[in-house]
Amino acid sequence: LQYGMSCITALFAIASLVGCATKQEWRSRTVYQILTDRFARTNGSTERCNDYRDYCGGSFVGIKNNLDYIQDMGFDAIWISPIVENTPGGYHGYWVKDLYKINPHFGTEQEFVELVEECHKRGIWVMVDVVANHVGMVGQDYSTIVQFNSSEYYHDYCQINYDDYKNNQWRVENCRLCDLPDLKQEHPYVRKTLLDWIQYLVTKYKLDGIRIDTIPMVPKDFWAEFAHSSGVFTIGEAFDARVEYVADYQGPLDSVLNYPLYYMMKAILTEGLSFREIRAHYDRMSRLFKDQEVLGNFLENHDNPRFLSYYNCINRWRTGLAFSIMSVGIPMVYYGSEQAYAGGGDPNNREPLWYTMSRDSTHYEFMKTVIDVRKKHKIWNEPQIERYVDDHIFAFTRGDVFVGLTNTNTEQKRTITCHPYPKGTVLCNIFYFEEDCVLVIGGKFELILVNGEPKIFVPRKFDSPSGNLRREVS
Repeated sequence: LQYGMSCITALFAIASLVGCATKQEWRSRTVYQILTDRFARTNGSTERCNDYRDYCGGSFVGIKNNLDYIQDMGFDAIWISPIVENTPGGYHGYWVKDLYKINPHFGTEQEFVELVEECHKRGIWVMVDVVANHVGMVGQDYSTIVQFNSSEYYHDYCQINYDDYKNNQWRVENCRLCDLPDLKQEHPYVRKTLLDWIQYLVTKYKLDGIRIDTIPMVPKDFWAEFAHSSGVFTIGEAFDARVEYVADYQGPLDSVLNYPLYYMMKAILTEGLSFREIRAHYDRMSRLFKDQEVLGNFLENHDNPRFLSYYNCINRWRTGLAFSIMSVGIPMVYYGSEQAYAGGGDPNNREPLWYTMSRDSTHYEFMKTVIDVRKKHKIWNEPQIERYVDDHIFAFTRGDVFVGLTNTNTEQKRTITCHPYPKGTVLCNIFYFEEDCVLVIGGKFELILVNGEPKIFVPRKFDSPSGNLRREVS
């Protein structure tokens, strides 16, 4: 700690020389989320991991050696799980032991530096996950927590109950989540230590952004200071379906993961909720969020069961992916989605990717095709405009890109009359560009969705996407 703290002043002196991406610039990025321990091993080994509740061997070098795999899909940013040293069993990174040491299971400080440098050479931005709410699971013996080794740095012992999230914000902010010791951010030493550390971390490693864990467990005024100290784009996790609750954290932070939209789409795609509900949902979001364009869109992540584990339908899953990438916001895609991983709850949703890191799968190609159209058409510069909605169909445009989605496997046929295309425009489905095209005539065109497939149309004047996919029937 003494050495790390002594370096801070010198690093801050050059902080102004380090370029950082703005909130608005992050809108253009498509983010690939990585759990370092599960992505790739240093030596390229594909041996199985016998215990998903402990370290499996993924490393910074493993990520660096496989950046082509990520970049070839079109991703231009990565979100990496926390990098600091953890208490035993903290393969995920969220059990802090020493803020100023790199987790040795993942590699050395120099290897992380080299990973960031290689990403930046390729135009890939790096976002690192950070934790400032709690430390590792050590009960009430804090002696091994390097920066916070005294009980005075923690709130008094109590556990958050399920009902607290709706009824008692004080307990949410002052009690333990899953028995993880809850830091007392109002303590001057704790506050200063966390603020100094995040500035050090971002500056030393030249990070482009941070994702912040468990933000509802800490008062908002602390997050405002934390974000300012970081000096980069900040996106927080508020694991809650309520728009009004989650939206309050955008302001202290630049952005939040869009959990309200995640839960809405999950209900529409898997529970029979009408697509009509999304109109009112977007209206609520537009009124309550300060900037929808930088919210983090996702279908899956490390905290939730993968889609295919609870709804085994490839086309419905593809619909969710297409929506999360094409709708307004910053797409954040969980590793393994491109291989149709179907792990259930933690830790089964944290499978090693080295089992099936293939670029030949149709799912990898699907991901690549959707991201390609997002980037070619720069849809982040275009508003999302609803073009059709009923119980089973939702269609919208971003500029000249038309997205048609359904929540049923029954064939759906609709006539689209609200659209931006002039008469005679030929619109082609990016997934089957040469065989699935429609003509705009008489001010309208037909949208036909078969077996629950999503469709994304672009005018034929644009180059064909990378290739046709195999049609799925389920």
